Amino acid sequence: QKAFLRNLARGEAYQKDAPGLWDVTFQTAVAQAELESREYPGFYHKVAFRFEDGTPIYIETTRPELLAACGALIAHPDDERYKKYFGQYVYSPLFHVKVPILAHKAAEMDKGAGIAMCCTFGDVTDVEWWRDLNLPLRSIIQRNGRIVMDTPDWIESEEGKRIFQETAGKTTFSARKVIVDELRASGDLDGEPTPTKRMTNFYEKGDKPLEIVTSRQWYLKNGGTDE
Repeated sequence: QKAFLRNLARGEAYQKDAPGLWDVTFQTAVAQAELESREYPGFYHKVAFRFEDGTPIYIETTRPELLAACGALIAHPDDERYKKYFGQYVYSPLFHVKVPILAHKAAEMDKGAGIAMCCTFGDVTDVEWWRDLNLPLRSIIQRNGRIVMDTPDWIESEEGKRIFQETAGKTTFSARKVIVDELRASGDLDGEPTPTKRMTNFYEKGDKPLEIVTSRQWYLKNGGTDE
């Protein structure tokens, strides 16, 4: 404790919001050593983001309930399908939030549409993209696994606010149903969801997929990169 107080007095200790693995059933943070990767069923949803003129660009996601947390669309820098779009902007469906199209080597050209939405946070790849590309932190999932009650300030359209309030306080599973129904109604869902299986992180004692939630954490400056 004395050492930490010295760090604090010297300005070497600081706090910031940061993501961490969380089990909503056990209400506990989960360390890497406690992780289990298990096959988990889900559905791919082909969803349209739109340019200013209404032209769509499609992503495929298993977690449409995170659309409100989207900070960017990401494709591989060598993907010829999307090179011409890097640096341009599109609007998220339902919430009409302007997000950039960016390049990152961790994007998988042969997965889904080859372009993905980065939401804070759906998985550990989102964390990597968020850090590397300095994306905004848009957290909407609480530690209880439910969507936050208050509409985030980055959602400015009245329609977006209305839809967000339909999901507020719901579990991610219930919120997903609301969002999928709204995407159908708006014409932004292309076709019907298709079943898939993917490897997902679980707490070794848990039976639900882990969430990545944001909390206030302490850091110590080490002379290098603390991020």
